[in-house]
Amino acid sequence: MPMNTEPESSSDPQMLARPFEGVRVIDTSHVLAGPFCSYQLALLGADVIRIEPPKNGDIARKMGADTELNAQELGLAFISQNANKRSLAIDLKTNEGKEILWQLIDTADVFVENYRPGAMQRLGFDAESVMARKPDIVYASLTGYGQSGPLSNRPAYDHVVQSFSGMMAANRTLSGETHRVGFAIVDYVTGLFGAFSIASALYQRTHTGRGQRIDLAMLDAALAIMGPLLTEVAITGGLNRPGGTRAFSGSPISGIFETAEGLLAATANTHTQAVALLQSIGLNEKADDPRLENWGEHPELGDEYAPSLHAALCKQTAAHWEEVLSTAGVPASRVRDLPEILQHPHLASRGIVMEVPEVSGLGRPLYVPGVGFKMACGGQQIDRPPPRRGEQSVEILKAIGYKIERINELVSAGIVGTGKST
Repeated sequence: MPMNTEPESSSDPQMLARPFEGVRVIDTSHVLAGPFCSYQLALLGADVIRIEPPKNGDIARKMGADTELNAQELGLAFISQNANKRSLAIDLKTNEGKEILWQLIDTADVFVENYRPGAMQRLGFDAESVMARKPDIVYASLTGYGQSGPLSNRPAYDHVVQSFSGMMAANRTLSGETHRVGFAIVDYVTGLFGAFSIASALYQRTHTGRGQRIDLAMLDAALAIMGPLLTEVAITGGLNRPGGTRAFSGSPISGIFETAEGLLAATANTHTQAVALLQSIGLNEKADDPRLENWGEHPELGDEYAPSLHAALCKQTAAHWEEVLSTAGVPASRVRDLPEILQHPHLASRGIVMEVPEVSGLGRPLYVPGVGFKMACGGQQIDRPPPRRGEQSVEILKAIGYKIERINELVSAGIVGTGKST
């Protein structure tokens, strides 16, 4: 499997520091959006401390298709976004557990939570209380519908927000059927907005010296990434976009096509691309069609050209047409699945797939995604594997002044957890 195991760096030792080294993040979130948010910061150097209960921790620890990993509370959903973090297992329903978290907050730069509005207030760690104690902290809350508004207290998952936001309806087939995006896109884009907003607030703090309250809603994130559709409806009152396999632009010379072997995705948005595509597949007479220069004014072209495109493309394989069209300057790709693309040599040059340091007792390699960009120096790096629940509890408590005798008392009382067996 192509992967990157080396940090992106420079030979100049003064240029090696990652962007968030020296930043401490207290992450009380769970499942996908919140942990994905803090994962981006962890890959770029932040000290992320996950706060988990001593028993019945994050359900993501048991989510995934690998039953062996689920049994060890290292489910694939958890592994994919928790490398570089440390885990502290404490019972926040006890006074002793609350005091531990307060002492950690005193050392922190960022606090992340993703519970429904009011939950952190009942525990005593709402934004107002935390920022009153530490005014320079960045406090980020991730919820389904935000901290305010008529729906703020509704529960939400990715699937539901895809439905509510109009995303499913936009992802319709030509026959009008709606489908969800095939992965938890809303969770992950909310996590990305979370990391971006936290980075923005930390930069702002360098000028003001003060922290920031961040309110992240999955619904807001979903609408933000549908910007062109949202703008179209907001301005025109309607939505006139192609469904099915037609490109977002609506180009009549685009779609997902059958070939002699495999499916081909191709899009010709410009007149130059349209002519190049048609000439490349032997439809020279259609390449001379003057309507192609303003295809947006000729919606009839899609249905009119479809039979000829199908007949021409079925003469060769998708792999053949991918090379021919790409060489001609037309964006095109054979439809691949994830197992296939993970073996593609291009991935090795990009460093998006990274090997995790060995997990004690697991005896097998693990691979996870990196951040979606490259830096010339001081970029992403994996230093430690995803933690077992409570794996670093003792070292974290010692670092904030707890004596081992007191730690042992807290462990015996069930207030602190120190590993899988807790």
